[in-house]
Amino acid sequence: MKKVLALILCAVIALALFGCSKKEEPTTTAAPTTTTTTTTKAPEYINPLTGEKDYNKGAVDVRPVAIVVENLRPARPQWGIGSSDIIVEGEVEGGISRMLWLYADYTSVPEKIGPIRSARPSYVRFSEYFDAIYIHWGGSHSRSNYTGGYETIKKDNVDDIDGMRGGVLFGRDRTRSVSSEHRGILNGKKLPQVIKDKGFRTALDKESFSVLNFNESVVDAGNEKAEKIGAKFSSRTDTRRFTYKDGKYHSTDWEKDVAFQNVILLMDETKYITTPYKGSSTTYLNYLYKGHDGYYASNGTQTKIRWEIKDNKLYLTDLSGNPLKINPGKSYIGLCSSNNSGKVTFSNPEN
Repeated sequence: MKKVLALILCAVIALALFGCSKKEEPTTTAAPTTTTTTTTKAPEYINPLTGEKDYNKGAVDVRPVAIVVENLRPARPQWGIGSSDIIVEGEVEGGISRMLWLYADYTSVPEKIGPIRSARPSYVRFSEYFDAIYIHWGGSHSRSNYTGGYETIKKDNVDDIDGMRGGVLFGRDRTRSVSSEHRGILNGKKLPQVIKDKGFRTALDKESFSVLNFNESVVDAGNEKAEKIGAKFSSRTDTRRFTYKDGKYHSTDWEKDVAFQNVILLMDETKYITTPYKGSSTTYLNYLYKGHDGYYASNGTQTKIRWEIKDNKLYLTDLSGNPLKINPGKSYIGLCSSNNSGKVTFSNPEN
């Protein structure tokens, strides 16, 4: 009996030590969780006339405006000069020049610019190359073999705003002791409402807009230095002068320092047309926009270029026919006569 009890006790002890212990489960380690953060790059809105970033999103694919500003000495310094994206300048009549100021974003036009002056056919046509709303104060009329500014507007069905019709947009500055034609100003802050009230199309017609191609950053225009530039529109006009300093081309010809990143000078065939006017005669100059050679200067250098008007748009190319890339920033475009002694000069005076 004692032997049996001893065997039972041994069995109980063995069961307690081995049989009742649970097999240990293998330990598993979870794979680390990797979190990937995707950053969406904010879209870049670029000014189509300057190539500069941080452009007004609300002005993307919206029509620009082209505003006629005079250039006679009693008008200088012009109110708001240097505020536009592009200044276009050339001869009109009597050896005088006139300017066309282009703003890509018409909500950015300053509260006071001018003096606003009358329409000429060459400037109406240039505004069309950028699908712009044309703003002027008066205009020339057709006489004899001359087609006037007003008739060009009507013939080409150009959306225009004319100071001769009055309205809240136009006024006269009374701080200068000059005749009234040199004091006509435009209130840019009222321009968006006036455009809306007139019911003009504001969506840009991309098929009618001359695309300018821009570099990502400022680079040399060419291999030739160009510290000083002179642009003479014809034998009858004075010379527009620019000096390169601090990375820009500066001109003080308007009695105020105005700076441009780019100077683009286009040689074009011109035609003088003499018509009777108030008992005498007036000789108008028309740009024929036939295309020709030209010059592009930026970053203290210059190169020869070519240009043409095709499908009512302006195309700038290098001498190989490739689209010309210009530097981001404001531009001056001078129109010089290729057949009436227009002239472009470059100089590099010793320091």
